[in-house]
Amino acid sequence: MRPWPRPILLMLLVLTAAGCESGVEVAGVLEATASRLEDGRVSIAVELSCDLVQGLGRADGKCDADGDRVCVSARWYAADDTLFASPLKTVEQCQEVATIRGTQLTLTSPEAMEADPRQRILVRADPLATSIILANP
Repeated sequence: MRPWPRPILLMLLVLTAAGCESGVEVAGVLEATASRLEDGRVSIAVELSCDLVQGLGRADGKCDADGDRVCVSARWYAADDTLFASPLKTVEQCQEVATIRGTQLTLTSPEAMEADPRQRILVRADPLATSIILANP
């Protein structure tokens, strides 16, 4: 069997690289703020971003598709839990969104949360994407 001529291999390589964007699109957190409500519950306002995770296949425009279900979580951790291994409390909200990029959600703890400055809150949508760490208000 005869090897392929070099110009054909080069052309295939160029066409393959030019037509594909590497990475998969996932929901990330662009911005988040936490505030304490009068009854002691914590409210977290979240704005979503669309993050491209390199090395996980091809981007498919998922972030702009209608009807995507996005889940956002807020987990409280002790300040010395640097690996974020043992959450003290978790709040999660899922909803269908028309467009992930720019969508705003609000998470509210179901009960009053301790106002402990030694705790922090990890806010995330997809574990592969951008997350934000907030001070416990």
